[in-house]
Amino acid sequence: MTIKAVIFDFDDTLGNREDYSHRTYIQRIEEVMPDADPWLKETVIQMCLIYDQHGDINKHFVRKRLLETMGIDLGEDIQDYWMSHQCENVVLYPEARSTIEELKARGYLVGVLSNGDSYGQHRKLNRSGIEDLLDVLVVSGDTDTKKPDPKIFIETAEKLGVLPEECIYVGDSFRNDIYGSHLAGMTPVWVWPHGDRYTDLDILRISKLSELLDVLK
Repeated sequence: MTIKAVIFDFDDTLGNREDYSHRTYIQRIEEVMPDADPWLKETVIQMCLIYDQHGDINKHFVRKRLLETMGIDLGEDIQDYWMSHQCENVVLYPEARSTIEELKARGYLVGVLSNGDSYGQHRKLNRSGIEDLLDVLVVSGDTDTKKPDPKIFIETAEKLGVLPEECIYVGDSFRNDIYGSHLAGMTPVWVWPHGDRYTDLDILRISKLSELLDVLK
């Protein structure tokens, strides 16, 4: 079946979450321990990023683990702090906008389907500067379901006016993005910019967004 639409995850797919998460933790650590040795600060930040699990975990868990392992408290307001500050630090991967522009030029419909809090995800998308290119934007916080439930993928395809089988879904999380879009009948594309990830399954894989343009030749 002909592919008519390309739908993207946002964090760690279009948005360089490692970059803006690192900068958000830097801000918090500077507030919590401003006079600490820079090497200790960076150690704490790197531990936060490990506990953060690519954003799949509540920030109160990160706070709890950091207290247990290093005796450092990120504060009771860490979840609210995260939601307000991470949005300000959002940055795209270098090829994100140009890849979407080329897809649009080739006649594809383009959308974003992202898990997350409605307020925070919409602010990130707004600051990213790509909303004007999107034919649809679906945030799980605006619905009654979230990835990997195939229902939200199917609803996104419906909003685009296409069948799930006519969509490619591009994401980094195997459970949320690859498995979920597969269940919905879409063609998954696994993007992972940090080196190869291994699987015996026959899955389209790319290491950077511009490679998607070759996949769709």
